[in-house]
Amino acid sequence: MASGAQASNVLTGYRFSPNDDDLIVHYLKKKILGQQLPADVIPSTDVYASSPDKLPLDDFKGGVANEWFFFSTRSKDADIILTENGYYAVDTEGTAPITWKDKIVGYAKTLNFYQGSPPNGSETDWMVEEFSVNAEFVPINKDDHSTQEKIANLVVCKISRVQTEPEWDEQFK
Repeated sequence: MASGAQASNVLTGYRFSPNDDDLIVHYLKKKILGQQLPADVIPSTDVYASSPDKLPLDDFKGGVANEWFFFSTRSKDADIILTENGYYAVDTEGTAPITWKDKIVGYAKTLNFYQGSPPNGSETDWMVEEFSVNAEFVPINKDDHSTQEKIANLVVCKISRVQTEPEWDEQFK
C-alpha cells in the first residue's frame, strides 16, 4: 500500500468526495505543514510516472466510483508529460483559482490522458485534476526551505475515469 492510506481509517458509510477548497485547506495545506489530516485516506504516489490505469488505484479507499485521490509531485511546467504508453496534456480551459472565505487558497489544473505519441494520440476517458496551494496561503518562515519546497512541489491529484453512457438505441440492439 502506498504511504498514507489505511483501510481501517475509512468509516462505514463514509464516502470521500471533498470540494476543491476542502482539498486545499484541509488536506494539502496540512500535509505540507506536517499537521494531522482530518482523515488519513489519501495515499502518495507519483501520478505522472505512468498512465492512469497503471496507478495503484486500489490504494485509495472510501471514494465514489471512478474517482481516486493521491498526493503527488507537481506536474512539470510543460503542456505535455510523456509516459511509457501515452501522455498527459494540459487542458487550457481547465485551469482556475480555488477560493475559500474570499481568499485564493490554491489552483486547479486539468490534464487529459492520451494514448500514443503527441500530437497524434487518441484521447482516453482518463482525466487528472491537479490541486496546488497558493504559497501566500501557507504561513511559513522565509528561511524554512523545506516547507517552501513542499509548497512548490506537492499537489493533490483527483484521477477520474469518465465512462460514456451507451446511446439509448445501442442498449437495445
